[in-house]
Amino acid sequence: LPDIPIQVFTNSHPICQELGKRERIALISSGGQLERKYGCYVNPSLISQLKSLDIDLFIFSCEGIDGGGDLWDSNAINADFKSILLRRASQSLLLIDKSKFNRSGEARIGHLDDVTHIVSDAPQS
Repeated sequence: LPDIPIQVFTNSHPICQELGKRERIALISSGGQLERKYGCYVNPSLISQLKSLDIDLFIFSCEGIDGGGDLWDSNAINADFKSILLRRASQSLLLIDKSKFNRSGEARIGHLDDVTHIVSDAPQS
């Protein structure tokens, strides 16, 4: 991401580290406890606060998409976080590689119909 004047809200530790190097990006972290296994901050009290946000674009990935089009994540707290942001966002961009198709996870995020844009290396059907 170039150093442009935008505001980014994330719970991702690696994204905080990378975007923290850019002077013009206003970076807001969800805070909370770092879950090293997932590389994200977990803050259960944040879930209720997310419901008041106006989000232009939500960029996310997931653990998998099952045959019915449901989107899955590897843990319930992250899935709740993503589910709320997906519903609140005017637009959403799902970044997913071909290995994630026909897979599920621990917790449901939403449905493929809820996503406005997808970037994937999977062949189009």
